[in-house]
Amino acid sequence: MKILLVSEFFPTGKDLRFSGGVEARTFFLAKHLAKRHKITIICTKLKGSKVKETMFGFTVCRIGPERRYEATVSDIINRLRFIKEAVKFGQTLDIDIVDGGNFIAHFIAKSIAQGKKVSCVGWYPDVWIGSWIKNTGVWGIFGEILERINLFRGFDFYIPISKVVAKKLKKRVAAKLKVIPCGIDWQEFKSSEKKFKEPTIVCISRLAKYKNLRTLIFAFAHLSVKIKNARLIIIGSGPEHSSLESLAKALKISPKVKFLSNLPRKQLISLIKSSHIFTSPSLVEGFGIATIESAACGLPYVISDIAVHREITRGGQGGFLLDPYDALSFSDRLFNLLKNETLYKEKSRQAQALTKNYNWEQISTETESIYFKCISDTLI
Repeated sequence: MKILLVSEFFPTGKDLRFSGGVEARTFFLAKHLAKRHKITIICTKLKGSKVKETMFGFTVCRIGPERRYEATVSDIINRLRFIKEAVKFGQTLDIDIVDGGNFIAHFIAKSIAQGKKVSCVGWYPDVWIGSWIKNTGVWGIFGEILERINLFRGFDFYIPISKVVAKKLKKRVAAKLKVIPCGIDWQEFKSSEKKFKEPTIVCISRLAKYKNLRTLIFAFAHLSVKIKNARLIIIGSGPEHSSLESLAKALKISPKVKFLSNLPRKQLISLIKSSHIFTSPSLVEGFGIATIESAACGLPYVISDIAVHREITRGGQGGFLLDPYDALSFSDRLFNLLKNETLYKEKSRQAQALTKNYNWEQISTETESIYFKCISDTLI
């Protein structure tokens, strides 16, 4: 098959600096499918990136104006230029099927598919209709409108990332869909790393209000009173960066809290393996790939008790699910894991066992079968 994958952002080179789960899914799907098919990816240009790049057996074409790696909802003009130029470029490609990975990519993928008269698949990391402004502020109206347009235009097949997302989709579309989660590429997790000497808690998250990281800052401030040498590493970028740093400073824990962003993939995984616990008090998730990848590194987790987290962790296998607004509960569970060696080892074993359910090779095969079905249905 000649498969076109559309992703708004995509990493450059071979150090693989992912900004989120959409890119991770696009990359690993392309990497595995490229063994059997011709894969082309359309994405936006990044600073210093090549216009055309071949990596891991597939081709990446970067379209439109150069933009920051971090997606910002207010970047409307450049996004519109990217959409227009990506659709125009896509019409020049020889393809059998198109797959779009987020609300911007959905519009582009559908427009290209209509022009080329080929099938189009919509991969859904989440459905935000009715929540855009709440999650991202006033500029979210752009996402609200575009997502509604995408669902109105429809796709030949929908791939929701979780049962939670599938439930939302079923309320709005009658088309075929199949839940296919994110996964683990086990080649990345074979090596072992020495743990940091200090008890280290890691959080990988976009720094946005809906990720609720203020709860984590307060929880860590409480924990650091009881465990003086504890450290917190927050990996990610976003509009809340300054306010979160200010909060840590106001609580007098800023020397113990490190903010990092845009790490190369190998460095990111090494850092996770060297840490002790993964945590996330997020209010909104379509899946939670950071939780699963951290679990693959043997890290127990302390995360928010929301529907999708209950789903992907099989009800809390390998960690704890807590009220995302209860900073004291987060602090207490972090303390328990760091101070109770038996509990820690038990949860670590459970976490690693949990991740055996998530494999990119299997996921790519399931996705491939959907592509074949869509193409055969078109030929009938």
